[in-house]
Amino acid sequence: MISLVRYLAADVLRGQRYLAPLLVFLGVMGMLFGGDAGEPLEAYSGSSALLYPVAAWMAVVVATSEDVVRREITVVTAGGWSRVLTAAALVSVLFAVAMALLAAVWPVVTNPHPYTAGQFFVGLGAHTGCALLGVGVGLMFARPVFDSTGRTVLAVFSVVVLTYPLGRVTPLGWVLDALGHNEVSLSLLWAGVAGAVLVAAAVLVGVRRA
Repeated sequence: MISLVRYLAADVLRGQRYLAPLLVFLGVMGMLFGGDAGEPLEAYSGSSALLYPVAAWMAVVVATSEDVVRREITVVTAGGWSRVLTAAALVSVLFAVAMALLAAVWPVVTNPHPYTAGQFFVGLGAHTGCALLGVGVGLMFARPVFDSTGRTVLAVFSVVVLTYPLGRVTPLGWVLDALGHNEVSLSLLWAGVAGAVLVAAAVLVGVRRA
């Protein structure tokens, strides 16, 4: 499994399609924290909201990095769709967690308001939860659920756009509500759990559809 994860990660990096979501993420982060972003937890709400769609986009990039023929070869070589989808999920999560860590550290360095260690770890947990939710959404509609990249992008975009107006009905809403009110809540933990469950569910759905 480690070798498969390394192969998929190297393939994503070699293809350079990850640059588009990464540059969007870095650009918007620069705008969010270019000045006084407000109180620590409130400042994290904007970057958490950003990380959700970017992580979904990155997961789609990982899941579709190989063309159909190469993916079939990888599936046969690796021993089945379950191993390939699990590896793709792990690679997507690694990218997402790296961005979550960067998002949590960024305002600590640039924001004039001081951050305590507790606030930093709350922010890291919130970002990780949002990132996992994004990964789950991205993988849920990627190959082999949808073979067409266009259909995958349309489905993921639709789900992401519809998530925000639902507010506290969704785990993302739990996070944004708590951070927006500068509160530490168990909902942040539950959002992370929901994100992990969604990623696992996406892998299972993909295996059943393969």
